Amino acid sequence: MDRPDIFKGTDVLICIIDLHDPNNFDQAKEYFEGLLDIHRKNNEKPKIFLFLHKYDTENFQKEMLDTNVKSAKELFSEMFKDYEFELKLTSIYQQDELAKIFRDILISSYKDLKKSVEKAESQLEEIKAKIIISDVSGNVLVHNVQGVSSGLTLRGDLRDFIDACNTVRENIFMSDSCRFTGQSEDGKGIELHIFKYIISVFVMKSGELERESLDKLN
Repeated sequence: MDRPDIFKGTDVLICIIDLHDPNNFDQAKEYFEGLLDIHRKNNEKPKIFLFLHKYDTENFQKEMLDTNVKSAKELFSEMFKDYEFELKLTSIYQQDELAKIFRDILISSYKDLKKSVEKAESQLEEIKAKIIISDVSGNVLVHNVQGVSSGLTLRGDLRDFIDACNTVRENIFMSDSCRFTGQSEDGKGIELHIFKYIISVFVMKSGELERESLDKLN
């Protein structure tokens, strides 16, 4: 809480509770109450997601885990009752489900983004290029590539590429959005577009696109 200014302008607040450590529930509640107080002073009311994390029985008894879930729900649901609030049971051992949760949070929290994704879903099949739209962390939002699932994460090398390009955008270009391109000698090309800090669009082309596909892509 030493720098309350970093929370200013928060649209979505994700609070995380360690279900394996119930002794710290009260301390976590005190911290979250401090966050809510900061937002009240800023006249802000972010959407709140509470992750009850480590919902798994790796080295932890199921009966004790269920008891901690019940205690956490009773303790935290009341404090968030005046907010748009959702509770999620999460586990590091369920990566696909975690990725889907973050995808749904991102899309549901930004109306303009939701409209854009819906529009993209209706047009991608008509574009003769492989396109993957994700957030800058590599969580796939929508695509037209066989073998890639929406709600999952991109493979490691593509995530590293996005991260490197995003660093260049922030530290060198110092702009909200930018585009990176590359092309091989045989005409294969790749483009990475980063929009407004959070969305990345991969375009993979085997050659020059037809005019109709270019119009839809733009």
